[in-house]
Parts: sequence; structure tokens; C-alpha cells
Amino acid sequence: MSHNQKNKFAPSAKQNLGNQGKKKQVFFSLEVLHETKSDTQTLVLGHIAYHHAKHGKFNSSVSSIAKHLCYSINAVKSALTQLLSAENKEKQPLLLEECTKGYSRTLRLNLKHPLGYRLLQSYTQIIHGQQAVNTLPLFGLQLHLFDSKSRYDSRHQHKMLMLHALISSKIKASKLSTRNKRDTYQQSISQLSKKLGWAYMTVKSLIETMRPLGLLSVTKEQVRRVAKFVFGEVKASKAKERRTIIPKKEREAPPIERYRDIPIA
Repeated sequence: MSHNQKNKFAPSAKQNLGNQGKKKQVFFSLEVLHETKSDTQTLVLGHIAYHHAKHGKFNSSVSSIAKHLCYSINAVKSALTQLLSAENKEKQPLLLEECTKGYSRTLRLNLKHPLGYRLLQSYTQIIHGQQAVNTLPLFGLQLHLFDSKSRYDSRHQHKMLMLHALISSKIKASKLSTRNKRDTYQQSISQLSKKLGWAYMTVKSLIETMRPLGLLSVTKEQVRRVAKFVFGEVKASKAKERRTIIPKKEREAPPIERYRDIPIA
């Protein structure tokens, strides 16, 4: 990967990291990512699940969902089509839909689907503070770090921010742990690839993109002949020093191959 490719998103990160007053996020579950094998479907469902848990249903247009999640309208339409359909007669769809007037639609999690029920329990717990059993771990993706002007070519950015959310959550959990308390998170590319269900080269490329942005500190170590990355939090002052701005005309589009996911075993 060229230096320009690594820093493709640096200008946006700098602008958005400096604008912390407008934070927005969406939560996602690795279990849903494993089920759908699609980051788009996972984030769209996470957005809808949050509002279902908060309001009992979700009323919104496709364009509104696309705008909030920084996706194209066609990407959201495709994701909703998949989430509203079942693979076969024995499986339930993750979403249910009710037609309404105009361009809006009413969407709900399908509680007959095991993941739909667990998702509702999970979001209800974080929104209303109600203790629930059999919940799913949820990771908060920071959408304010995304460059919405580029949402029509967004897969790499969304994946990078999902990886960032996962690692950041693990670091925070390690710091709060009563045993083996650490302020870092150590993983190999293969381990992260297995967790997310993404190809090895995809994860490697995402880490290379993340490093110069200063979102996390990243160092490489050899542990029992296995190369592992040690991730840590970065102080705001250091993050500002690390970010490198590359003129827009010099940025290159990353190769399509890096987006090809591998099936999860």
C-alpha cells in the first residue's frame, strides 16, 4: 500500500476529531456481523434496533438512515432488502416492516428471530438501564469520525471504524478489569480477522489506514514467533501531531480485493 493510500482519510479524521461537540454513533454486534456477513446490514440493523428499544418501533425514510450512517441510499436499500427477507422457509428475517404513507416506513426487530430478541434485550439494557439476561456485547462506532462527503465509496472507512470500535472497547475493558489490568490490547491480524470475519489482507489494510490517523497507538511485537499488534489509546495532543494531510488529488482509491470478506467458520 502506498503512503497516499494509508492517509486517504486523514483530512477527514483531522477535521472530525477536532469537532468533538457533534458526536454521533451507532452500536453493532459481532454476532449480527457473523450472521449477515455484511458490515452495511450490521450497522443498519444496529441503528434500527436502537430506536426500536427506545421508542418501540422505528419510523424513518431510507434517505434518513443513509444520511445518519454515511451510506449511499442504494446501499441502505440493499441492506434493508436482505434484512427483511429470510434465507429459507425455516429461518426468520431479522426485520419486520409495516408500510406507511409517504416515503417513511415502520420497522421493528423480529423477536421470533433469536438474534432479534437478544438485540432488543441488549439495547434496552443500555438505554433504560434494565438488567437483562442473554444479552449481546455492543460496540459503539463513532460516526462523527466519518467523512460524509465520501459516503458513496465508504466501505473501507466503515470497516476501519468498526475495527477501531472493537479495539477501543477491548482496551477500556482491560483497564477496568480486576485481573490482568492493562491499558493495551494485543492481537494478531489472524485473530482480528477471525473475530470480524474479514479477510487477512482486509484487516491488515485497515490497520495501516488507522495508524497515521492517530486514532490508536499501534506497535508491532513478536510473541512466540507470531507477529502481534499492541493497540493503546492516544492522547489528544499526540494524535494531533501524528495526523498527516494528503491533498485530495493525490489520494488513490484502495484496490477492490481488500474488501472481499471470507466466510466465518
